[in-house]
Amino acid sequence: MTVSVIPQYKPLIAEFKDIDKLSSADFEIFVRDLFVASGWTDAEITQTGKEFKHGDGGVDIFAWKGRRKFAIEVKQRQLGTTVDVKALNQLVTGATLANVTYKILVTNSWFTSEVKARALRLGVELIDRDELQNLWVIKHSEIGRDIKPRTYQQDVINEALALHAAGKSKLLIEMATGLGKTYTVAHLIKRLIQQNSRRPRVLFLAHQVEILLQSVTAFKNVLGIGNYSFSACFGGTHPEETDFVFASFDTLYSKLDELSAGAFDYVIVDEAHHTLAKTYSAVVSLFQPQLLIGLTATPYRTDNRDVVSFFGGADGHIGKFDLVWALKNKKLAFPKYLVLLDDLDQDKIDQLESGLSLSDIDKLLFLHKKDHEIVRLINKTVTEQGIEDVKGIIFCRNIQHMNHLIAFFEPGTATLVHSKMYDQERRENIRLFREGDYKYILVCDLFNEGIDIPETNLLIFMRYTGSRTIWLQQLGRGLRKTPNKEFVHVLDFVGSLERLNEIKSLAKEIEQQPRYHDSTIDDPEEMDAPEVYHDTSLEVQFSAEAAKVLALLEEMKMQLNSRDVLLDKLRRYREKNDELPSIAELEQELDDVSLDQIATHFGSYLSYLTAAFNEDVDIPSMRTRLIEFLDTFVGKNNMAPSFYTISLNFGVNPLYEFSEKEIQQLLPDYDNLVSARIKVTAPQDVSDMPVKEVEVCPWIETYRGQPLNLVRFKQLPSDVQEQIKNKYQSAFVFLKKLKDAL
Repeated sequence: MTVSVIPQYKPLIAEFKDIDKLSSADFEIFVRDLFVASGWTDAEITQTGKEFKHGDGGVDIFAWKGRRKFAIEVKQRQLGTTVDVKALNQLVTGATLANVTYKILVTNSWFTSEVKARALRLGVELIDRDELQNLWVIKHSEIGRDIKPRTYQQDVINEALALHAAGKSKLLIEMATGLGKTYTVAHLIKRLIQQNSRRPRVLFLAHQVEILLQSVTAFKNVLGIGNYSFSACFGGTHPEETDFVFASFDTLYSKLDELSAGAFDYVIVDEAHHTLAKTYSAVVSLFQPQLLIGLTATPYRTDNRDVVSFFGGADGHIGKFDLVWALKNKKLAFPKYLVLLDDLDQDKIDQLESGLSLSDIDKLLFLHKKDHEIVRLINKTVTEQGIEDVKGIIFCRNIQHMNHLIAFFEPGTATLVHSKMYDQERRENIRLFREGDYKYILVCDLFNEGIDIPETNLLIFMRYTGSRTIWLQQLGRGLRKTPNKEFVHVLDFVGSLERLNEIKSLAKEIEQQPRYHDSTIDDPEEMDAPEVYHDTSLEVQFSAEAAKVLALLEEMKMQLNSRDVLLDKLRRYREKNDELPSIAELEQELDDVSLDQIATHFGSYLSYLTAAFNEDVDIPSMRTRLIEFLDTFVGKNNMAPSFYTISLNFGVNPLYEFSEKEIQQLLPDYDNLVSARIKVTAPQDVSDMPVKEVEVCPWIETYRGQPLNLVRFKQLPSDVQEQIKNKYQSAFVFLKKLKDAL
């Protein structure tokens, strides 16, 4: 084969938006040259009378990628119009006449839903305007890629095969965005098919059509075209009897009566953390496959419902190549993180004491600047940081917030998208952001999953203090590498101390994360990638005010773990050790976690466990321990202990293992249990009871009924303050106990 390579890619246009100005012939040349620059060879535009007797026969370009020959049809359209099935049929007919298996339909516009569904069935790859621009930006396409699993992906595949061979029927694969979850599972399915004595059926589920189409490409590259039949089930279409079905949750939910529990041998669920939602769980729970596989970058939901348990428990949770791992091993563009805290209330900062709760500190320190001030700070920071050709995604709190905020940007520099928009309007706004002069796109409920804009070089977080999970999802969306992007700037207008601590915690996790045991650059295409000139630590800059707050907190040794961080630490511990720490071991086993934090966020250890693992908590063993305590107590004293006494004996100050209410719930038959154990005799001497007696604290008694607050507490003699803090760990805990005693 003679290889025709364009020595140096010189596009016909300077900016992507100019493709609409090209003639039809020049547009074909543009596509041919772009394909060659992206890895194809021997790309030739068809000539009338050469390949076909009449016209181009429905194929504009023939090109090779590796050993695969492609027939490429190019359709130039005016903006606002779509490509219909006529073009698809032309390509299929022309490719068949030319005896070419691999087919690509390219347009500067978009495709109808019917084309998307039929293209999957016919084995045609689609490149619409968005994908064509991605090709223009990164000079790389997954289409036709002959790819072998990377080392870390192969480790996941091997572990999955071993677990399935040992009897596991459910697995959850955790890999950060950009690490190739879909390719990993495609190779896993290929291995499973090879081991199967009959031809299995596979269902791939996702909640967005874009994800489904991207996934089809990965599976075709791994399995080849012509070996298996593929079909789509979205946009209201019916599931077909093909080897592979790629379906959206909403469409399949409406077709459940057409399917049986044994319809598929293997079921794959992308973005598996959605599965616990009612509609999604109804779809997944219908099937009884040989193996159910969940894919996710974030295994924990914001409502703390346990996705890990749904997919077989901790022993089936594999991969665990999260965002921290991906950054440590240079698999993503590295964030240059700037934390802005320019709205610090200096008059209140002197009140920052360990006696304040997290919410109290937030109220004191954060004044929340007006939106016009935020926009001014964004522009000022972009200039100071020297960020050129800005393409920034701004994550807002809600639709109302973004509609208000956008009015303060200079006209023509910002647009917005959200889920309530019509598809055409949303698509047009994204196009204008990518191709036009818009520097910013405001979002609130999109861009967490499934949507990528490779040109993004700036992420801006407004004062949203939601979950750590959502924050990491949003951060991950902007970190995909491109040939011209090794760094992403991040501006974070933090609105709480929790976020300050989360950023600090992320940097610490990356620093402590060990490098992978083997080379992570084991893909030939990565070998040619430019070296990233940075170390493996997260570059974080704090504004002077933010740095001052952190220094004060460090000086006070105040642990500010958020609820999400505490839950994540406990879950990770159980996954690693296959057990839970006792209440006495918590501070020793969980880094930077105090009993006071757990008590503040959850109230009791049982509440902490329930929030982390939902129903996957060993309630029977807890009830057994409580009954054993009743046996001992009643046997010694011939009297019933109060719920408060029981709670005291199952705690380590200031955290109780069970609250009084939880003890009542664990022992609904408490009265019967006690009466069965009490003997109708004179009470025994209880002077040597092996329990913690209810003590009357002299400090509580001294100040009971007095209007004591933090200001008045600081006016007490210093030795009194010190004694109280020694007993209660902090002024805040003492004041809370005093308030409860009233």
